[in-house]
This record gives sequence, C-alpha cells and structure tokens, in this order.
Amino acid sequence: MGISREQALECLQSDDLIGLGMEADAVRRRLHPEGVATYVVDCESEYGPALTAAASATEWIAAHCKAHGQGRRTTARVIFGAGETSEQRVDLLAVVRALQEETGGFAAFVPVAADAPNGRQLDSVTAVERLKMLAVARMFLDNIENIQADGVANGIDGLKVLQTALRFGANDLGAADAATGRSEEDLRRVIRDAGLRPAERDAAYRAMMIA
Repeated sequence: MGISREQALECLQSDDLIGLGMEADAVRRRLHPEGVATYVVDCESEYGPALTAAASATEWIAAHCKAHGQGRRTTARVIFGAGETSEQRVDLLAVVRALQEETGGFAAFVPVAADAPNGRQLDSVTAVERLKMLAVARMFLDNIENIQADGVANGIDGLKVLQTALRFGANDLGAADAATGRSEEDLRRVIRDAGLRPAERDAAYRAMMIA
C-alpha cells in the first residue's frame, strides 16, 4: 500500500529532499530488485491526453478507461508546476491511483513539469520541485509498476536530473531520440553512473536488452 494523501502532502511540503529520495528509492528497489533502469529508442508512445489541475478529469479518465477496456495499456502523464497548490498535486495523483485500482491499465506514470511561462527560465519548475514530485509519485503510486523520469528532466540540467531521478524512485528514462536531444549512449551512461544496469525496452515497458 502506498503512502496516504496526508503523507503525500507532507512529503511535498517537506524540506528533507534527501530523506524523500531515500524513501522513494526504497520503493523502487522493492518493485525492481533486479537493479535495472530502462529506456526506449525512437518510440512514439500513445499516451492519451495530459491531466492537469485545470483539465477535465472526467474526459481524461474516460479516454484511458476506453483504452484499458480494449486491452491496451497506457501511460499516465500528469502536468504539474502550472500554478496549482500542493493539495491539487496530490489530488491529481489520487485520480491516477484510483483509476489504476479500478482497471490496472497503466503501464507507467510520468510527472511532467510545466513549461516556463513566456519561456522565462527563472520562472520554471525548479529541479527540487521536480524531484519531490517524482519521489512522492513513486511512494503514492505503488500500484503502478514503472515511473518515468523524462517529464521532469527539462532544461539545461536535463541529464543531471535524470541521473538523480534514478535515486528518487524512477526506473525508466523515457526516449532516446532527436526530439529529446538525448542519445542512447547518453541514457546508458546516466544509468550506469547511477549504479544501475541499462536496458532497452519496448513500448510495453518490457526489457529487451540488458547490459
């Protein structure tokens, strides 16, 4: 059982970033004891809509329920850092957890940091906020097997955040392709430097090659 809503809120508001990382990493190791982190090459995943604090949760749920009802697994993407409160961030996670309990159809969860307004880097979601959201997601959504870090690794610090994210609950780094500007070798190096073994996966999050 994942942490409660109250605990998730406390974690988002906590100043103990290292402690959060350690707790989330413990959940990752429990769910993925093999010590492998995955990535995908040139994959166009079918995510469905993004869920934000301002979007219609009813429409988002309906889109994923339809896919799950057809036997298709999807990836849940939640956009955060667009001015919502910590309570609203937990509410978004609760929607995802409830739907996973109902359908079991999510293969992965991706927290996505919102773009900076007007492109102003100083107003973007900080690395600390991104890592906190990732860690809380891993602890709260223990009914979803995979947590992808790609959505929190924006900006010039992307690769550094990806590496740190692997110790904050993430077990997948997303895509290596021209769109992300990250090569396969970049991702494999990041994974190794985090003390894990890299593995290419398919769109269903099945590891194909471990090295």
